[in-house]
Amino acid sequence: MAIFLAQRGFIRSVALVAGLYFLQGASQSLATLSESLTIGNAKALSLGHAVTADPPGIDSIHFNPAGLARLKGRQSHLKVVGATFDIILEFGDYNDERKEYLAQQQATGLFSDDYFYDEAHNTTSETAGVSLMLPFFGLTDMPMAIAPLGGASYQPPGGNLTFATNVYAPMMVGFFREKDDPGVWMGERLSFMQLTYFSPSVAYEITDEFIIGVAMTFNYTGVGIDLPFRQPHAGLPFLGWLQGELCPDFGPGLSTGVEFDAICGDQIGLYDLLGYLSFEVEQPLTVGFNLGLLWQPTPWLTIGMMYQPSIPMEMEGEYQWRNGDSWNGFIADLVNDPLYQTGTVLVDLFGYRLPTGEATSSGGATIDMNTPEFFSTGISVQLTSQLKVNVDYKFAGWSEWQTIPVKFENPIDLLGIAEIVQPDAATRDSVTFPLGLSDTWNWGVGMEYQWDDSMVLRFGIEDRPTSVSGEAKSPLIPMGSGKLYGAGVGFTLEGGGVMDFAVGYFASSMSMPGGTSKLGNSTDPVLMIYNPYAGTDIDAELSVYLVEFSISQQF
Repeated sequence: MAIFLAQRGFIRSVALVAGLYFLQGASQSLATLSESLTIGNAKALSLGHAVTADPPGIDSIHFNPAGLARLKGRQSHLKVVGATFDIILEFGDYNDERKEYLAQQQATGLFSDDYFYDEAHNTTSETAGVSLMLPFFGLTDMPMAIAPLGGASYQPPGGNLTFATNVYAPMMVGFFREKDDPGVWMGERLSFMQLTYFSPSVAYEITDEFIIGVAMTFNYTGVGIDLPFRQPHAGLPFLGWLQGELCPDFGPGLSTGVEFDAICGDQIGLYDLLGYLSFEVEQPLTVGFNLGLLWQPTPWLTIGMMYQPSIPMEMEGEYQWRNGDSWNGFIADLVNDPLYQTGTVLVDLFGYRLPTGEATSSGGATIDMNTPEFFSTGISVQLTSQLKVNVDYKFAGWSEWQTIPVKFENPIDLLGIAEIVQPDAATRDSVTFPLGLSDTWNWGVGMEYQWDDSMVLRFGIEDRPTSVSGEAKSPLIPMGSGKLYGAGVGFTLEGGGVMDFAVGYFASSMSMPGGTSKLGNSTDPVLMIYNPYAGTDIDAELSVYLVEFSISQQF
């Protein structure tokens, strides 16, 4: 009986823990995906972000602060970025292991007819639009991500110092699905947002050939998720089997005639909604630094380097968990049974706690983590008077996110069950999630052709490798390795102003045969966090479309 009670409580605790796990797994995946994509600089996008040695205007603050020295006098910089992030999931058939398991369960005769109905089986899921975690507003749905951004710079006449500040979005990505979409079990809404709203910066020309730059960034970071939760795995089939054995309405019952009224309400379907998690956390202020160098030994060659150190970041917010109807009816009857109450007392003697049957759970939470460090180096070569080529090589330290700890304001009784099952990963008021990301190195190449005195054409390609592989793949953010393609045009305006326009496209695909993803379709009964599509073949496609426009002019 103790095993029965523990499995029952564990399912509900897993539902909460899994949602929080999603939050963190999502944040790192989204961060990897959107790194530098939504800065809003048309020149950088059109050159495949190969701009470390050819920093682009006011956004040199992000790409290489030393480039600010090229901005003369007083300048204003306005820009607009528009982006869409589309995810298509093709859910196929079950793998052989899952088929055999389902056939064995059906053969028992212990389940109602609709117990095995899976609305995601052999269907297609597609995101419906963009959802962004915005300051003051929280998760906000819109057809596409669009943001007006900009900054200003000043270089005193004849001086060797340039001062600047800028507003830009290093990471701005998210999506939402319709409520009846079969992909909602991997997130109905999800967003990761990082906005740099103040970035006092300075570039210093040490010599005509050598420049150094430094920027201090003040950032907002927010993460939000709305997640319907189901668990067609391990403990839930056990409950269905137990109901079939002990409840005459569902099955033949045991030969002893034993009946346990507390669990003989509606039979919980294998793919029923167990609960719904809403979670929003944010940090209004984190402080970062960007360091940059430029060296131009000859008029036709420039070498650049940029470094962003890892910085601490603690997000705070609120979560709310609501039980699904079928689970709520089941647990509400169970906790009032004298046998369950006796079991609760016995478990308490060992320092643990079983669920109390509350229909909702809410409170505050904090996530204490460090951002990855970034490094890039590049060269810019003026091959002819009209043609210039840029090449970058970059490092991203995603291995910083090996684990992510979540601390709750108050103890949560549901986590007491997780503490029993996974004492190295959970306590009553904390959860530590293993992510195991890998560092990445990638390259970018851009070409610029001066068409005439007032117009320049640009084209670039950036390799964007994934930081996840093998069983770490997930349909949550199916970010495989891919190439970013950018193209654009720049115009020199009368009076010396510059106007740039660019479009970009990134696509990747990922195949996850049934049972191969630890966060999606695994059939391992231990991996209850979190596999809503157990044993299902999943093919995923991700596509990102970008449009960016900017204008800079003296004032």
